[in-house]
Amino acid sequence: MIKTDLRYIVITFFLLLAWCTSPEILQGQDTANLITIDATGEVFAPADEIIFNITINRFDEEASKAFESHKNLEQFLTELIIEQNIDEEHINAYPISIFPRRNSQNQGFETRQSVSIRLQDLDQFESMQVTLIENGFDNFSASFSTSAAEEARTEALEKAVDNARSKAQILAHASGMELGDVHKIEYTSSPGIARSDMALMSAESYGGSLIVMQRTIPISESVRIHFKMN
Repeated sequence: MIKTDLRYIVITFFLLLAWCTSPEILQGQDTANLITIDATGEVFAPADEIIFNITINRFDEEASKAFESHKNLEQFLTELIIEQNIDEEHINAYPISIFPRRNSQNQGFETRQSVSIRLQDLDQFESMQVTLIENGFDNFSASFSTSAAEEARTEALEKAVDNARSKAQILAHASGMELGDVHKIEYTSSPGIARSDMALMSAESYGGSLIVMQRTIPISESVRIHFKMN
């Protein structure tokens, strides 16, 4: 009877030992000495580009006429781009779409096509707008961008990590502990860089133009870092 009880005690001991050393329990012990920090790094990159968005759209009661009119505008824009010596890698054009317009007093067919052009010359941007308006185009938008986006993102990400470590060190010191190694980093890439706002100034201040480029564009990156605490 005593031997049987002793055997049960031994089995129970080993079961408890296995449970205490299981990965789940150990992980819980590890996370008990972790501190989680959210931090952001920001860099100001030069705004040296304009993204010129042009929408071609035509309407007619007959689909074939709407399409033909659209193709004429598309051909004109193609020739203008060639004339302006714009590199192909700076052009992003989408296919033509045509659809019936039913919910309108003037029923018929409408075409639509978007073209995005990246420009580094402000004068070129203004002159192209004038030329397009004079030739039947009426749907534009523009936003500022930067050619140094990737370098700025890298610098911003490094700043975010440094900021996270600085915050963690302050909290560790305040709690009477020492900051240990990084346990885990969580990061999601930021979206593309562009700014739609354009600053205005007097014509006398900028050679007769009302539009002036922003000097910088803020680029930020965020991280969440889990540090070990000793």
